[in-house]
Amino acid sequence: MKILRSSDPELKGVFNFSLAFAGAVKNYTLYPADHAIAKKHLLNFSRHLTKFLADYECLRLDVEKNSLRYAGEIVYQGSAEESDIAYLLGRDGVQYLEFKRGIELWEMQSLLKLINEHRMLDEENDGDIVTALWEQDYPHIDYKAIDILALDAPAIDFSGFKVAPAQVVSDVEQDDFSDDSSGSGLDDAGVDDFLAGSDDSLAGEEAPSVALTITAKGNDLWILSPLERYELEKMVAEEEQLDNTDNVIDILLIILVVQNDQQDFIATLDFLQDRFLHACKIHRFDAALKVLNNLLKIRGSFSGKKQWALPLFDAFLHTVSRAESLRELRRLLLDPETRPYSQQMEYLWRVLCLLSPEVLFTLGPLLPDVPSAKIRQALSSVIVHHGQRAPEILADTVPLFDEELCLQLLPVARKMPTDAGNKIFLAMALHDSPVVRSRAFGILERRNRLDPLELFPLINDGDREIRQKILALLSRKKNEQCEERLLAYLQNGENTIREKDHLVACYKALGGCGSTRSISVLKEILMGGKIGNMFSREALNHKQGAAVALHELGIAEADQILKEGAAGILPDVRLACKKALGK
Repeated sequence: MKILRSSDPELKGVFNFSLAFAGAVKNYTLYPADHAIAKKHLLNFSRHLTKFLADYECLRLDVEKNSLRYAGEIVYQGSAEESDIAYLLGRDGVQYLEFKRGIELWEMQSLLKLINEHRMLDEENDGDIVTALWEQDYPHIDYKAIDILALDAPAIDFSGFKVAPAQVVSDVEQDDFSDDSSGSGLDDAGVDDFLAGSDDSLAGEEAPSVALTITAKGNDLWILSPLERYELEKMVAEEEQLDNTDNVIDILLIILVVQNDQQDFIATLDFLQDRFLHACKIHRFDAALKVLNNLLKIRGSFSGKKQWALPLFDAFLHTVSRAESLRELRRLLLDPETRPYSQQMEYLWRVLCLLSPEVLFTLGPLLPDVPSAKIRQALSSVIVHHGQRAPEILADTVPLFDEELCLQLLPVARKMPTDAGNKIFLAMALHDSPVVRSRAFGILERRNRLDPLELFPLINDGDREIRQKILALLSRKKNEQCEERLLAYLQNGENTIREKDHLVACYKALGGCGSTRSISVLKEILMGGKIGNMFSREALNHKQGAAVALHELGIAEADQILKEGAAGILPDVRLACKKALGK
């Protein structure tokens, strides 16, 4: 067998073809053969195969457990899925698949359809890939299948076995003949004749000094010794546990560097993504770190010559940073048995730091549920790291964080540029935790960065002092937006603070920022109302508030409404107007 290195053009060509082959098989399971995407992958499959066969007579892929090899080197590592080419071929007993020069497009298309039709094993489909290949008999596709009969009945050379002489057999089975003479059809003379045999060809032959009788009792011909069994089990275990993750990643990275075709580049990135997620699943975070480190280096080297590749790298990082991609990590971090200090965990923290800052949307909500205090501490450091990298994303994720993490982030936000830090403090000022809200509000106040519109939800804050400060900001000057927010708040019943003083203070703030647009609404609140609720406490509070707002507007039209109300016949209106006018 020839020995190939990962940098050899021949091996690179096979690797590219294997990726195209696997991609075509997978997409044939997702789309009909006449679909544009299926056709695209068929042509990609054909292009790589034709390109390779232009330089070589044939391309033979040996099938092993969920993998394909070429000249002894793994060129494709799959998984046990019914859309994976290596798994399907191995499952149905294909030992190798060989493509010969001169292969035509119809053969490739037919092969992909064949594999897709036999990927599911069920009662309706009793065939398999091997049988279908035999029936098709492609002119330029060869294969070899495992001989099941040969596996069940190993070929043994019986020429060395001899029938034992009479004396040997009589020593072994003498009791069997003597115990029940009536049940035997042979007497002693017949037995002697039988043992001597009637074949003249045996005359003159001597039995070996140690003869082996196949039918003799206790002849354990197929039983392994304890040592043989141990060695066999050891070999099987080593093969099953063989981890070729590093080799596959190395080859994929080499292909990525030299790849100039955009579609092939995307396909290679897809397989690297699969290897990255696989490495995370088996807790090989050193391999996952190798993928990220090298991809970031490659991205940096491409910034001047392959601009089209940059968004593809970013898409890769975005995908592997999503919650769906980090399910295995979530299980690991939430497992009470996870050891916080180990070499692989150190690699994991470095991996998380290299992901997109969007990983904050996953790590933030996860943190409070992590049982280990040491792992929570390390995870908090990762969150702080990403918060410094992307303050705008940190601000969006603050509502997902718990109180403890927010308090840890306060000093971090203080060190950020003013605008970036203020965005984070604003998000914290609206946090569910009263402690966090109060701390962030205080920082914004000291920085003179309190925006009444952005902080409007604090009008319902449980802290009376904060509510009063927000209302004071709203009433500071005439502002149409502030007026609209307060009108909507009062009309739609958004106030959750049922205190009379708070309600009246809201109306007073409306008078401070309002205009003639509010007069008709305030008049309706003051003069309207049904007889049934005319004297209810809540109705009276609203009427008094409306009267205060009209007075604070400082508009002649509003003052005239108050004067008319104070002289009117409705007692609740009259009382509210007189209080507003100070009478």
